[in-house]
Amino acid sequence: MGKFKKLMTFKEHIAIWAFVIVLSTVMLVIQHYANGLTKVFWLSLIPSIIIDSLFILIGSYLIAYLLQKNEEKRAKNKVYKMLGKRYENMVMGLAKDYITFITKKPCETKKDVNNRVDVKEQVFSLYTNIKNHVKSDFLSKNIEVLLFNPQIQSNNIFDMFQEIQWSVQQYTKHFKDENSKNMDSFITKYISVIPEDLRERLFKVEDTLQSGIFTTGMDFNVQLNTTNAIFSPDEFALVFKELGEDIYFLLTYFEEIQEADDASKKSKGGFAHLITAENIIQSLLWLMLIYIIIDFVGASR
Repeated sequence: MGKFKKLMTFKEHIAIWAFVIVLSTVMLVIQHYANGLTKVFWLSLIPSIIIDSLFILIGSYLIAYLLQKNEEKRAKNKVYKMLGKRYENMVMGLAKDYITFITKKPCETKKDVNNRVDVKEQVFSLYTNIKNHVKSDFLSKNIEVLLFNPQIQSNNIFDMFQEIQWSVQQYTKHFKDENSKNMDSFITKYISVIPEDLRERLFKVEDTLQSGIFTTGMDFNVQLNTTNAIFSPDEFALVFKELGEDIYFLLTYFEEIQEADDASKKSKGGFAHLITAENIIQSLLWLMLIYIIIDFVGASR
């Protein structure tokens, strides 16, 4: 009932009850003039009421579920239309930095540098096999990064990126500072429209980036040699596994909407666009109404 109260106004509740009362009255009047309100009629009506009640109960739960899912989808779709590109840039940057951190080399993608599917697959593969990457030498291996060098003269912008080696301490600070800044800016600007489940996951990632594992001596202007650092690979693996799961969630959060848009473009307004929550709900309501009328008429004979 709580879902219906949120999804329907008081006037709509009145309209529904008025419709049911009027329909019941009309049916009783028809029965009265046709065969009379006999004892047989009332006895046959009892099992019909039980069956109809169960049918309506199940249908109501299903409709409430579809309404809730449809409302969530509408909210997601609205946010995606407003923030899609900004959100994707932020999450893709975080995901690529994560891949670089774990693999110790720049993130490479097939065909397009912003190939979201490829990045998503890499993130999934890394966090599901994290112990194969986070070992006892995790803090001693340098990380290869690509930095833009404007001093390189070239007509191709990609040739102006230079590969250099960073220590884990340097990359950790970059990873934390860069992505914390981007996420904080995104959340601050758009917190009023970000869905609650997405907002919670973004805050969780921010908390992870501010945890002890991502704290380095450089945060206190101290250069430390982590080559022989003693740490727990299992603890690091657990943190990076959870972070990978969160990043994967962020990468796939709008995936259903993106796939629906792609399918809609391919179908060019064919039958697929008719299969919506609204149409399903309307069909269920009509079926319930037809069933009740048929059952009532049958009971009156």
